Amino acid sequence: MSNQSKKKQNAYSVGARKKAFPWIVPFASVRLTLTLLSFSMILIFVATLEQVRIGIRGAQAEYFESFYGIWYYPEQFWGGSFLSMVPLPIPGGYLLGGLLIINLIAAFITRFQWSGKKMGIQIIHLGIILLLIGQMTTQAIQVESRMQINKGESSDYIERFHGVELAITDVTDANRSKVVSIPEQLLTPGNTLRVPGFPFKVRVQSFGPNCNFDFKESADQRSEITRGVNQGIGASANLSLTPMDEDFSNDAANFGYLVFQLINGSEEMGTWLAVAHPAGNDRWKFIHAKLEGMSFQPLRHQGKLWGMELRSIREYLPYSIELVKIENEFYQGTDIPHNFESHVNLNLESGQKRKALVYMNTPLRHRGKTFYQYQMNKAADYTVFQVIRNPSWLVPYIACILLSVGLLWQFSFHLIYFLRKQSKVSG
Repeated sequence: MSNQSKKKQNAYSVGARKKAFPWIVPFASVRLTLTLLSFSMILIFVATLEQVRIGIRGAQAEYFESFYGIWYYPEQFWGGSFLSMVPLPIPGGYLLGGLLIINLIAAFITRFQWSGKKMGIQIIHLGIILLLIGQMTTQAIQVESRMQINKGESSDYIERFHGVELAITDVTDANRSKVVSIPEQLLTPGNTLRVPGFPFKVRVQSFGPNCNFDFKESADQRSEITRGVNQGIGASANLSLTPMDEDFSNDAANFGYLVFQLINGSEEMGTWLAVAHPAGNDRWKFIHAKLEGMSFQPLRHQGKLWGMELRSIREYLPYSIELVKIENEFYQGTDIPHNFESHVNLNLESGQKRKALVYMNTPLRHRGKTFYQYQMNKAADYTVFQVIRNPSWLVPYIACILLSVGLLWQFSFHLIYFLRKQSKVSG
């Protein structure tokens, strides 16, 4: 088949696809692509500015993990005294990313040509589509958690960086405990919750993701939120709370709080206060001795003993990690960390052990989770891992391979064509 016939056949094929899918054609517009890319640059600019105010995590949640965000013009910019009062809607990452994926797929369908000359471009398009899909999937389903382990001990659970739960533990049996947790989605003020295996109902009075707290000399001096608390640590320590917005900055420490009543039939059994420590409730003792019991507020009833606490959302694992030894190195003459190392034993489900060394950029991977070295305190003999679960982690690698293949194909095709043309001219 001659080149002219191939061109006619490809043009006919493209025209046939456009007639078969006429509603796709507007989405394949190059103008739409340029518009979306322009809005993407605006989004990145705005989100970069907002990192100063709300931190990286806050900017990511507000602008990239949403369909739109609201931005207020900074007062320190020119005309800020007037423009800062006007809310400006900014297209979010989900909206722009979704439209870009649709735009590229539409272009792929309507303009795809089965020819060696264009094959590389189509493979590149496919790689970019997969890259965008992988990024959006990662933002939607990736879960970040932390695991803190003391030296010589092991841990079989991880905790979320954001989000809390009310945990009620039956510790009547010294050899075995039963835990029931209520996620924060159900901790809406006014809700009355029936907990399986727990003799009382839980009525939520107040809940928030962050607070500031202090001690008062008497119950009358406490804030309105905690004035009615008459049981547990909140009552004995005369804690007073001031609700605060959740802080998304890098060094944020959010103390979630919950004020709740226990109800036995029609009888009220008291009002309790629980506060979650962002580094784990076993760290309350380092803030104040009065708060040490916040990790286990006991309740006895009918010969059984329960403990209640508000804590970071936990996920229990079918295996455990034991911290054997930790090491850290600093740049000479400074306190700037050079390297963190955690020597661990991975206690597998089968009863076997596997030794591993976790340090910067060298994580431990097991059963779909990746454990990165996150923090370390050698003086207190504990280490903290950042745990990532990302089922779509292979997609970016596949996309990059396709991009490389497409670029190599396109470059090689034109190079061979050029060399053949030069040989004909020289011959």
